[in-house]
Amino acid sequence: MRLSQSISRFFLITLAGAALTTLAGQASAASINCPVQQVKREVTTHLPNGWWSTPYVSRLTGTEVVQIGGKTALQCKYGPNGAGGRIQRNAPVGNVCTAVAGGFNCLPIGNLLHPIHTQGQLSVPQTYLFDLDDGGVHQHGADVWFQAETAHRLYLVPRNGAKIGIVGAGNANFNGCKNARMSAARLSLADIPVGTRLCARTNEGRVATFRLMALSAGSPKTMKLRFTTWR
Repeated sequence: MRLSQSISRFFLITLAGAALTTLAGQASAASINCPVQQVKREVTTHLPNGWWSTPYVSRLTGTEVVQIGGKTALQCKYGPNGAGGRIQRNAPVGNVCTAVAGGFNCLPIGNLLHPIHTQGQLSVPQTYLFDLDDGGVHQHGADVWFQAETAHRLYLVPRNGAKIGIVGAGNANFNGCKNARMSAARLSLADIPVGTRLCARTNEGRVATFRLMALSAGSPKTMKLRFTTWR
């Protein structure tokens, strides 16, 4: 019993190849992902001959914005209720962050002068449209069409009066998108690698930003986006 209690006290969390992102250049980031999808917990206490331990791997199950030492931190939780381990980093200076699935949306404090109409994540199959006003995926009447001419010629096409444009990370906020150069011309996904930030003017006239988070392999494809639309 004593050995079991001793082992329990010396459980440590080891990250499976994790490297936390530094704060440099992130002050205006629109979104921050948890750095790893799983962590590994191991017994590090020296054990008597004949005894061994089995590492326990926990997957990412949630995110939370917390206060640690009087500072705001972004915390990624693994396993049920974080029992498998928690990792965290400081929130970007001058930003207000909210927890979303797999990470965090962070907006410069200046953006709070412009209330958010809607924000979140979208999973968009090819040939469908996504709407940045209502945060939905549709077959008709939305802002941007995920066009597939062939399995390899893929485009984002503004529809119904919407406009889009590629911007740098530092301009993916309300003021940056409000003044960004946008057009109704389609954009090739070959020019939009994962992580790219774009601005939009929705078909209802709102300013929005979205970021390509992932593009599935094979065909047909599905893309995952994070977006924020201001009132």
